[in-house]
Amino acid sequence: MPILVQWKWRERTKSFLVIFHFFDDYSKSNLRIVEKRSGHWKNLYPQKKAWMTWAPSHVELGLLGELLRYANIVGGLRESEKRKMREVLEGTSAEKVTELIYGFFDGEIRASQSFDEKEPFFVVELCSEYIDYLKEMLKPYLK
Repeated sequence: MPILVQWKWRERTKSFLVIFHFFDDYSKSNLRIVEKRSGHWKNLYPQKKAWMTWAPSHVELGLLGELLRYANIVGGLRESEKRKMREVLEGTSAEKVTELIYGFFDGEIRASQSFDEKEPFFVVELCSEYIDYLKEMLKPYLK
């Protein structure tokens, strides 16, 4: 199950929000979504709710930890430095495409698009190549 990463600038806090999208491609059985019926007060308004369970592999857990490490480094930078990274992290310089593609191809990040045509957004598959890319991008700030 690919984990897709989205960086979103928050003007109020002058920083990024890192959003994880879990894209179930049915390649692994470590994600289970079950619809459960739950009721409102006295079962007057029954609603369906999804219950999701996920058992990450050691590799996925390691990648998530590394990404959060780099997100903390980005979060600790001056606002001006973060703004310089905005275009790259949010992917606003990337071409918008209509179908979802993600991952690294020939050393270049190609990811994108939206689940909602009104607000397209940029996602990248969380993989070791993306972690290496972040490490290289943040190298000037690592000591």
